[in-house]
Amino acid sequence: MGLSLLITSCTQHPSGAEKDYIKNLEEKNKILETELQEIKAKYNLTDSVNNDRQKSHSSKKYFTIGSTEDEVIKIMGDPTSYMVTAPEARKFYYGLSAVYFYQGKVISYDNLEDNLKVKVK
Repeated sequence: MGLSLLITSCTQHPSGAEKDYIKNLEEKNKILETELQEIKAKYNLTDSVNNDRQKSHSSKKYFTIGSTEDEVIKIMGDPTSYMVTAPEARKFYYGLSAVYFYQGKVISYDNLEDNLKVKVK
């Protein structure tokens, strides 16, 4: 019974380190949300400005290694989430599947749900 009170006590009153950790995660989440909104705004603007050109060039129904972030978004739509893994590296998630980018180009992918429209050249 004393042990359960200790656990209850810890879960009700997080330590200073836990509070700092949670605050840090919340701040990182806000930054990532802002970056995602900026990326979405950028691609939505590009889509509306270049709509006619896209129709003629968007005959591609797949992306491949070397495709740009813009091409992947045009083919796959907005990712369900994304992660910045290094200054020049990102990972777009489409469900459980992931597309890895370095310097804005696809370098790898994990098609775990078999939902990526990807083709090997």
